Amino acid sequence: MFTFIGRMLVVGWGIVLITGCGAGSSGGGDASAGDNEPRTLVQSESGALNDTVENLPVIEDEQAAAVGGSALYDRPADYPRVHIAPMRYIPISSGQQLGMRLALPADEQGNPLPGPFPVILVQSGYNIGLMSFAAAPGGVMLGIPDSYLVRRGYAMVSVDVIGGGISQGGWELFGTKEQIGYGDTVDWVKAQPWCDGNIGVAGASYMGITSLFTAQQRPDDIKAVFASVPLGDAKRGIVGTGGMLNAVFMGEWMTLTHLTSTQNIPLMLLQPELMTEVMSATREHIDHIDSYYIPLIEKAVNGDPEMAYDTPFWRQRSPLENMDRIQAPTIITGALNDLFQRDAPLLYEALKDQVDTRLMLFDGDHLSNFMQGLPGTEKTSPLLHVMLQWFDRYLKDMASGTESIPPVTQYVKHFKPGLWQGFITAQDWPHPAAEPQRWYLHGDGGLSQQAPFMDEPVRDMAAAPFADYDYGKSDDGGFLKLDITPNDGSDCSLSYVQWTLGVAGLTDIRSCYWDHRVLEASALNYETAPMAEDYVIAGPLQADLWISSTAADAVLSVRIGEVLPSGRVVPITNGLQLVSLRAVDESRSRYVFGEMVQPYHFLTQDKEQMLQPDEVVKVSVEIFPTSVMIREGSKLRISISPSNQAQGVLNLVQRENVKGGVTTLHHSVDYPSSLVLLNVPMSVLSD
Repeated sequence: MFTFIGRMLVVGWGIVLITGCGAGSSGGGDASAGDNEPRTLVQSESGALNDTVENLPVIEDEQAAAVGGSALYDRPADYPRVHIAPMRYIPISSGQQLGMRLALPADEQGNPLPGPFPVILVQSGYNIGLMSFAAAPGGVMLGIPDSYLVRRGYAMVSVDVIGGGISQGGWELFGTKEQIGYGDTVDWVKAQPWCDGNIGVAGASYMGITSLFTAQQRPDDIKAVFASVPLGDAKRGIVGTGGMLNAVFMGEWMTLTHLTSTQNIPLMLLQPELMTEVMSATREHIDHIDSYYIPLIEKAVNGDPEMAYDTPFWRQRSPLENMDRIQAPTIITGALNDLFQRDAPLLYEALKDQVDTRLMLFDGDHLSNFMQGLPGTEKTSPLLHVMLQWFDRYLKDMASGTESIPPVTQYVKHFKPGLWQGFITAQDWPHPAAEPQRWYLHGDGGLSQQAPFMDEPVRDMAAAPFADYDYGKSDDGGFLKLDITPNDGSDCSLSYVQWTLGVAGLTDIRSCYWDHRVLEASALNYETAPMAEDYVIAGPLQADLWISSTAADAVLSVRIGEVLPSGRVVPITNGLQLVSLRAVDESRSRYVFGEMVQPYHFLTQDKEQMLQPDEVVKVSVEIFPTSVMIREGSKLRISISPSNQAQGVLNLVQRENVKGGVTTLHHSVDYPSSLVLLNVPMSVLSD
């Protein structure tokens, strides 16, 4: 069913599934439809398109209850068929035009019905025309016409953002023009005769991010939001974790986003009447390599302050900056090792006191999170039913029982085996029963809740060799190329799977992705005694490390893992921090019962603090949130190393400050290095 081409994953239908930050899939179109005719698809109640999806696992009601707290919400389809209109252009205020695909409920003959209907809007950076030839249940996440929702009385509009697909202009990472276009699209939609004025936004990844921005742009018009694995804080959450450059991710994302924006030949063949406009837009996208992509990469590599620090450039691209503008009821979903692992809970917290909001946290990485909701049958994912329940309530004003959806549903690693098992529900995030516990690092490699009562041996680590990078254009000049090669062993870690969007975990299956014993063999490791009983961690973690260095700067990588009795080291989560950007904004940091458990680093140039030789300083490292059960008999491990290039690399300026340095980790009465985490009693999970 799956084929891998480089970092691309292609499904058996022949269309790109993974496209940079998001994903997409498509079935073949109706063979009876002409090239320029609207395409319709008769969808059975099972929703199966062909044998590539018929064998996906069915989610039973009791499994759905483990996820959503109640049986699957469902109702019969209102309409027998789906009408998929040809791609067309719509105008926006910049004078440019965006590519758009419309799907409407249809009668038995496939004729579109006039409506008006509530509208679900999806805005994508991944080429709607390439992915939307046919309908599929769950396709709304990716901009594919969703037969499940459309047949239940919704119109669906899928749009290419500026610089994407067949849309005009150049893509600029959620820039100003693109965001203005989100609101312009809403204005166009609500003026159409098939729109009843009730508009919801939805989508996963890129499409989830545009959903949040759109709800901010037009708060009076957007009535409901369903944002799956969306970005929150561009700098801290993904691009610049710990003050470095997440170049592995950016290389994957920018390359694939540009690639998909140029794959327009299939659409031109299907709709030759648009060929001139589409060819012109595609040329704009290619020319953007020289005018935007390469200069941007060079600024990042050379340490330009606009890229290196938290600046208006990154804040403009961070939905968390303006969440107070959203007035629509919102569901946020995330995953424990997703690209936006840190941000999904923060988005929920930003909304929970102002609108009806839910948070759902799943297991896995970016790709696996997509695959569990892959367009297929109507029984493959509870998320599709939760989405219908949400939109029925807020776009159709139906009594759909949304009050039965718990405020927070989250997966706990190792808690319960089985598909869609291991979920717990709570009234808030972090879990209301969570209490901070501090574990101290000791000079002998121990990890205990007893603070040092005497000076203990220090431990040293030398700076890691730097990563290699290569960027430019493909040999034919048509595609962007940005390749990062870690040289610290982190290309064989869970981080590498995470920051390649989960693709590495499928394209090159290696045991070291799921077992860190080799990776951490040369690290500074600290372990507890075997746990006397199951021990649950739920929420953000923070490492407070006292260090000194022979250089002006240093990198601290902190990995959290579970050491099984067999010796296998199961990776859980991690943090990364450039020491010179250690300054913490206490007013924006998280405290639980007086303990700081999630530091908020300024990451600004004016707060930069270089090290003096052998000066001992405290560095609070943010470790991305998780929920996991350390099993009885296993050990909790914190592993400290001088880099994690799968997550963050140094620019050329930062390299000079770190080069040749030896970092010393202290553990004494005066310098008690420690880890603080949030512990939840097992009794809470078992209730």
